[in-house]
Amino acid sequence: VAMKIAKAGGPIRALEQATVAQSAGLGLYGGTLLEGTIGTAASLHAWSTLETLHWGTEMFGPLLMKDDIVVRPLNFHANGVDLPQGPGLGVEIDEDKLAVYRRDA
Repeated sequence: VAMKIAKAGGPIRALEQATVAQSAGLGLYGGTLLEGTIGTAASLHAWSTLETLHWGTEMFGPLLMKDDIVVRPLNFHANGVDLPQGPGLGVEIDEDKLAVYRRDA
């Protein structure tokens, strides 16, 4: 089952989906809809609570972005990424970049 938090309705709903799939003996894959750092961090935190991801993950969305609205990008390395630490999702929004990309200003 390809789990994607945006398609499932958020991290909690995606984890509920994972529980149903695991109960049915189906393998899990942590997918992405090419989110930026915030969405990717949310996925990483959700997937990190699962005991097994039979088909792994592909959390590469931020690597495809020209820019992002966070202070520090995720730490990608050797075919992996570190789980962000800290309050909330472990990422901090760069308020100046957010102002640049706002569409209601």
